[in-house]
Amino acid sequence: MSIEQNTLTKLRSVQLELLDEFSSFCDKNNISYFLTAGTLLGAVRHKGFIPWDDDIDVAMPRKDYELFLDIYYNENNYYVVSYKSQTISGNHYLNFSRLCKSNTFYEENNKNPECYTGIFIDIWPFDTSIPFWGSFQYKTIKFFLQLCRIKTGINPNIKELKYLVGKMICFFFSKKNLFNIHKILYLLFNNNKSDYVTFFSALYGFKRETHLYKNIFPLTKLLFENNYYNVPNNYDAFLKDLYGDYMTLPPAEKQRVHSKGNIIFNTKESEN
Repeated sequence: MSIEQNTLTKLRSVQLELLDEFSSFCDKNNISYFLTAGTLLGAVRHKGFIPWDDDIDVAMPRKDYELFLDIYYNENNYYVVSYKSQTISGNHYLNFSRLCKSNTFYEENNKNPECYTGIFIDIWPFDTSIPFWGSFQYKTIKFFLQLCRIKTGINPNIKELKYLVGKMICFFFSKKNLFNIHKILYLLFNNNKSDYVTFFSALYGFKRETHLYKNIFPLTKLLFENNYYNVPNNYDAFLKDLYGDYMTLPPAEKQRVHSKGNIIFNTKESEN
């Protein structure tokens, strides 16, 4: 399913507004962040959005991520959804946050309606990683994430037998305990010295999502659409870790947008 160009243009405009709000707040409070995933790829290859892309991804070291969640107070125009928020219960256990635009609505395909937010940008935390243990840590995180999904009933998306086994395991844990264990697993080595950081919540697996710290910091800046934002200093190595030959465009069948649900740019107007 495609998205109309006019809708895509309006969606990107709101997302850029959110990115400006986020980067401005981080800069004022000495909080580190950087563009990541397709947004970083777009900045390098297109100096803006990938032509068919319709979301924005930013990343932060865990320490900065937690600080941002602690000190960013929801404004009239924006709000944060995270495990620390009381806005949407289904998102509490997930290891990422969203900065959302108030009075908007974004329906995600194949998601529980309880998790729908306003139009958003995704904020991803990176944690210290020990390569020898990282793969096991990644698999354990994925296992407990699935248990959290089973416990909450939000998109477990697994085969019936695994679901039944997971249901039995969940019987011995409260929802709060599962959420806490899931979070602690990300933090196991954050007090250790390591040359590596990993985004453990990613879809690409431990190896592709693990990066040398020195390839990210100190940060530099690149143009993305109409402004300059922080990016890894060695963004070439970072993107090669993720995508390999990232300058080659994917085949047409893989050039697709994420948005497949209803998008409302002003919920107050829609109610009238």
